[in-house]
Amino acid sequence: MWGKVLKVTGLVAVGVLDIMLSSDDSDDQDQLDMLDDGMGNVNADSESMTRQEAEDKQALGELYDTYY
Repeated sequence: MWGKVLKVTGLVAVGVLDIMLSSDDSDDQDQLDMLDDGMGNVNADSESMTRQEAEDKQALGELYDTYY
């Protein structure tokens, strides 16, 4: 009986952890999507850059909070 309870609890914990870890990426993508100019470029921090450059800056923490 306890084995089944522990198994179910473990599976629920793994599922919740997976959801929590995977949701962080969507917040970052939402920021870049708002700053996208529609042609593959991102306008942020008063400069224009490619999407890849913006993702790199965001990963390094150099893309500051910008408002659209």
